[in-house]
Amino acid sequence: MPLNQVYIGLGSNLGDRINNLRRSIELLESTKAVIITQASAVYENRAIGIEGGSDFYNGVIELYTNLSPLELLECCQGIERAMGRKKSDIWINRIIDIDLLAFGAHELESERLNLPHKEIFKRDFVLKPLNDIADSLEIMGQRIQEYVATKDLTGLKETGLRLWPTNQINQIVAVSDNGVIGNSGTLPWSIKEDWEIFLKKTKRGVLIMGRLSFDEMLKEKDWADERFYIVLSKGKALKINKNFEYAQSIEEALVKAKSLNKTIWICGGAAVYEKTFEVTEKLHLTRIHEHYQGDTFFPSHQEFFPHKESQISSKSANLNYTFEIWSH
Repeated sequence: MPLNQVYIGLGSNLGDRINNLRRSIELLESTKAVIITQASAVYENRAIGIEGGSDFYNGVIELYTNLSPLELLECCQGIERAMGRKKSDIWINRIIDIDLLAFGAHELESERLNLPHKEIFKRDFVLKPLNDIADSLEIMGQRIQEYVATKDLTGLKETGLRLWPTNQINQIVAVSDNGVIGNSGTLPWSIKEDWEIFLKKTKRGVLIMGRLSFDEMLKEKDWADERFYIVLSKGKALKINKNFEYAQSIEEALVKAKSLNKTIWICGGAAVYEKTFEVTEKLHLTRIHEHYQGDTFFPSHQEFFPHKESQISSKSANLNYTFEIWSH
């Protein structure tokens, strides 16, 4: 069964505000029940209704989960408690605030939870970051981007801070149980959910990949949307569009990628993965629980990424797979 797509609002106005937001995301993924796919910019926002309150940092994340709405609410409230959030009947300063904004197509109205969140269109500190990552999202019959266009957002200040991912260099790969990542230059499988999550995670990033991997990317209609590509190739080739460059070595590719000040995603093939294990900070791995014939295999990575930070299982048709994140 496919995962549910969810949008969550985050806020903090006590202590190290940006690290509070990032810590809440880490704790969410460590539950092994969610996978983060996008994050908005971080905005500074005046404290409303709190006498003498410090300014908030606010942001919105997109995630996928196999939990129900109430199970996810319990998870979020547990993280708030673990981080020291104190509940009150009046508005007070808070170390972390985690609000469920929208949960797929679910509509719910109860004492504990309302979906979609009733205050979305009243809160600029929710609307603007939500528009950053989901401008075409429709809630209560209206697209976010249409409502934002009519709203005064001058009370928000973009901080330039990165909410997620916090690591600059990441690898992202799909691997079968017998280690296959390709066969004759193509993927041996087609999983819509995995492709959608790949596109969401790598959005607004810079992607480094070999020529064969890039040729496979060109077959997909969404390959160019809000991404910059650096393709490893020894020979001369035509420039495809403005968000595209060639590099003759991995070292050259990394220098170019770092200069763009974006999140870096290393996308294959096998030799590119292996040669960048030492500089990669996180490995985003989709483990496909099936054996496939292939001629390209993912190199042994356990020495470089021994720690599994998160894991969430999903299923498409009769194919089971797991989204995992590994680190040093």
